[in-house]
Amino acid sequence: MFILFLLLFGFSVIVFVGFLIGYVFNCFGNVNFLFLSGIFNEFFFNFDNVTLGIVLMLFICFVYVYNYTGHYFSGDFCGVDLNKLIVIFVGVMASLVFTGDFLSTLIFWEYLGVVSYFLIFFYGSYLSLRSSVITLVSSRFGDVCLFFLIGLSINVFGDMGLLCFFIMFFVIFTKSAGFPFISWLLEAMRAPTPVSSLVHSSTLVAAGVWFAMRYDVGFFCRDLNLFVFGGFLLLTIFITGLSCFFFVDLKKMVALSTCNNISWCVFYLLVGDVCLSLFQLLSHGVSKCMLFMLVGDVMSGSVGSQASNCVYSSRLYNNYGIFSLFCVILGLSGAPFIGVYFTKHYMLCTFTNIYSFVYVSLVYVCVFLSYLYSFRLCSVLVNINSSNSIGVRFLFNSWFMVYYWLFINFFVFLFFDEVCLLNGYYSLIIIMFQVVNIFLAYFFYCSSFFVNWSSSLFGSDNLVEQMYNIYYYVTNYIDLFFYRWDNNVLLLFVNLWSLNNSLVRNVLNLTLFSFLFINNGSSMM
Repeated sequence: MFILFLLLFGFSVIVFVGFLIGYVFNCFGNVNFLFLSGIFNEFFFNFDNVTLGIVLMLFICFVYVYNYTGHYFSGDFCGVDLNKLIVIFVGVMASLVFTGDFLSTLIFWEYLGVVSYFLIFFYGSYLSLRSSVITLVSSRFGDVCLFFLIGLSINVFGDMGLLCFFIMFFVIFTKSAGFPFISWLLEAMRAPTPVSSLVHSSTLVAAGVWFAMRYDVGFFCRDLNLFVFGGFLLLTIFITGLSCFFFVDLKKMVALSTCNNISWCVFYLLVGDVCLSLFQLLSHGVSKCMLFMLVGDVMSGSVGSQASNCVYSSRLYNNYGIFSLFCVILGLSGAPFIGVYFTKHYMLCTFTNIYSFVYVSLVYVCVFLSYLYSFRLCSVLVNINSSNSIGVRFLFNSWFMVYYWLFINFFVFLFFDEVCLLNGYYSLIIIMFQVVNIFLAYFFYCSSFFVNWSSSLFGSDNLVEQMYNIYYYVTNYIDLFFYRWDNNVLLLFVNLWSLNNSLVRNVLNLTLFSFLFINNGSSMM
């Protein structure tokens, strides 16, 4: 672990120096490495603040997940096979981050979806197949929209601006798991925990935020951004925050917090600050990767149980186990002076005095729900009244997380000037949110209010099931067109002499053949 720490620290210092030089001297740029004929005649290799930040996050998460895989599979060969897929997955994501044009982005975007399909399908079960197909089909919405965006990019300053806006909406929301595309992120929980640590932190969900940063989502129809994008982002935060309060599956609870935090990243970008969104993404990516590994150890110590009322409580480990989990969870919620507190505080400072009272109130409600589900997750992990009394202690080291947050927060302090202060009234509201949510999370732990509607993600899961039913309904009728009538007739006459064959099958075959003959005769008349 000491060598791992030295590698991460050295790489972080290099990236920090590069970030500092690029920010001060503005020496970042792009490289055109391929010329083609036609409209799309350039492939760009971008190297800027966004690229450096996401590569730093990707590298840290990859190193942790690569080592955690051996810990998770206890040296089994399955861990070696999974690490091969993880290396390919991270390589594709890193290549995607460096792209700077729509065409090369589409190529690596497609590869990212294909590799994620095999990662989720790693166990090879029916549920894994179902989850991987749902993830692949959901991501195809964004792939097709990106394909259309390439075709419409030449008319971006004309009448196609509104259409491009809605296309970018689908591209970003399908990858970022925004409402109503939340279900695929929960279905991806069928994958092994190391895959979930990577997919839900720095790869698939981060791809949507990267796309919004790279291609400037605020450029298209600025007046609609706050109304459409902001409305759906706040709706996603509201649904995930409320639904997480009633879920009992630990991995799904952590997955819902991913939707919540990624929506905050896009919202920061929407209000006009790329660096603030980038720092939020970096803090969330590494923190969520660590949280999945810690929760995965809790489930592994409980014989693989994911139900929050059937796990070996973290209080029975030791104080260090509670500290690691609480530090990451509270840091993700924005508790004072750790984690994403500074980015969220800076956003509220600049946001409160600009927009309308109604919109600001909605944002504060979403902040309230973010604290609510975080404290509820803490209460679930330390609850011993409805937990297993016997378990095995698994603990993956997480001490690096605190130093990483110090590094990010120092960077925020260095480059941002707090030009407007949050007044005492709003500061008191945020403090009261935290105090009230501690008691709400404790006393409403067994509440059944809104359970059924919240557990279906406010209709998102019902939408997936309805699409499944439509698919099966259509395929039942399409199969008639692929029915082998000739082969069936031959089998009918060949099997008539055999008394061992089922009489019912022959009668059905004869009926089908007669039905076809009668229909053909009536059509000829």
